[in-house]
Amino acid sequence: MTAFDGQVAIVTGAARGLGRDYARYFAQDGANVVLADVKGTESAAEEASAAGPRCIGVECDVTDRASVAALIDRTKAEFGRLDILVNNAGVGGGGTYQVGQIRLLDVTEDIWELAWSVNVTGTLLCYQAAVPLMREGGSGRIINISSMAARSGGSPYGVTKQAVEHMTKGMAKEVGDDGITVNCIAPGICAFEAAKGALPNAEAVFAGNAIKRIGRSRELYDAMKYLCGPEASWITGQTLHVDGGAGLG
Repeated sequence: MTAFDGQVAIVTGAARGLGRDYARYFAQDGANVVLADVKGTESAAEEASAAGPRCIGVECDVTDRASVAALIDRTKAEFGRLDILVNNAGVGGGGTYQVGQIRLLDVTEDIWELAWSVNVTGTLLCYQAAVPLMREGGSGRIINISSMAARSGGSPYGVTKQAVEHMTKGMAKEVGDDGITVNCIAPGICAFEAAKGALPNAEAVFAGNAIKRIGRSRELYDAMKYLCGPEASWITGQTLHVDGGAGLG
């Protein structure tokens, strides 16, 4: 028996990068997975399904309330339940990691709105839509994704990720009596294609870590797996930094 046999997980931003890895790992641990992204979920869903459980790709724009509602409706129609939501969809910037690197002094309205609409509003809309279906089942686990950038300041990306951590606390207070926990994972520099391309100086960044190497998607998932499991049923509203000790001084 695996950790999530018979459970259903939604992972947003699952067509590529860390989200794609999370979906595959959940499937390997027995969960049926709904992979949501604006496009390109087919191959990721096929890859996750290779582990055995049923996995489907759904096109979803997390910034659009109707699109998010359709995602939840599809999940209910296909599986009848929702146990886990991973709010992974996010942008670092317009095409690359501009939101993560541009200074607040230089940020334009379009870049600011892009970061806020996906990283913050998208997390909020998915939470609002998922909770009623979780309530029907009597329990649920919600994982929001922040970043080490939330602690460094100086970029629109960091601002939005700090907002996600703040929202996590409020969400946890609202749904604790429903048997739903809400926690946040704040990754450091991790090995996946987008981050490596966006941060050509990654080696210099993680040289300042206590553990001087790039992180692995599996290590992020293992933290997520713990927070979604029965052992963490009394943990909510927390942000777990999975970052190799970045920023310890």
